[in-house]
Amino acid sequence: MPKRIGVAVVGLGSIGKTHVKVLKDLEKETEFVKLVAVVDQIKAIAEKIGSEHNIQYYTTIDEVLRNSEVDVISIATPSYLHAPQAILAIEYGKHVIVEKPMATTLVGAKEMVSRAQRNGVKLGVIFQERYAPDIVRLKNDILKKLGKIYLVESELKWYRDMKEYYKRDEIAKSWRGMWNTEGGGVLTNQGIHTIDLMIWLNGDVTEVSGFIGNITHDGIEVEDTAVAAIKYRNGAFGTISQTVSMKPTNYQYRKIRVHGSDGFVEITDDKITTVAIEGKEELKNVTNYKEETITQWGDLHKALFKDFLKSLLQGNDFPVNGKEGMKSLELIKAIYLSSYSGQIIKLPLDINIIV
Repeated sequence: MPKRIGVAVVGLGSIGKTHVKVLKDLEKETEFVKLVAVVDQIKAIAEKIGSEHNIQYYTTIDEVLRNSEVDVISIATPSYLHAPQAILAIEYGKHVIVEKPMATTLVGAKEMVSRAQRNGVKLGVIFQERYAPDIVRLKNDILKKLGKIYLVESELKWYRDMKEYYKRDEIAKSWRGMWNTEGGGVLTNQGIHTIDLMIWLNGDVTEVSGFIGNITHDGIEVEDTAVAAIKYRNGAFGTISQTVSMKPTNYQYRKIRVHGSDGFVEITDDKITTVAIEGKEELKNVTNYKEETITQWGDLHKALFKDFLKSLLQGNDFPVNGKEGMKSLELIKAIYLSSYSGQIIKLPLDINIIV
């Protein structure tokens, strides 16, 4: 049997633990994956998870990068560490798959892409919602039945508590809710998946006008609410409405609606809830609101990780690469710039003047 691809997970918070679980599942289900190490700055956490899985554990990324069994670094650390850790791993010749946002600045994201190309390694970004079966069905089948797409709407109405989320523990306090470390608020952290899907489903954006504000979270710097209007390259319009101030908290939801000349589709969370095409039978389901929108169940992560690792094995392109990961980040930065300047912003941005 050929050598399995060795993976190390860096950062063992809630999402890092999801990475560990997914990789252990893939190790059992396939013949080409092996979780060989974990890293966390808190030794007790790294030691506990390493011991549970009988694998190496480290407290710094420098140590794991010297492990010759590690082919891939999976980065699940706080956002401001994504770019420097990815660049370091790339310079060690490791392939990298990184959580969203891939970086807190466009300069950092561009450097990740160029370094990966220069060093001949793959760079993947974790936008796992592209692997949801209903969203794939919308992309590959239903969209072409809608006729000319003229409007894409999205809403994300979630809740994040100051005490239980932003100030939950010393690590959360050290980076969440600050521009310099989180890179942004609802758009950059919670809403970026939705923005990625809006681009993936209907193409690149050429203009944007937006507003951001911090309305109900006095203890943080970044936005808790944002709205924007966008214009796609294909002439369609789009709207974005996002908040982490939703009350009552048991009515949280995310919706994307795609309108075409022959019908429309609505996605709630990652499920199709309405398909209405002129002259065809309609599908309509009741929205199931959520009480909690933090937990990641891992099924979509597993599909994405499997695809990324198979691309390494087979030498294929990975569709959710660094250039794809930059698109949603660029749009978010354009919304911030529009809000600050009061102007319509044209894309692509000059990344040298955008933080």
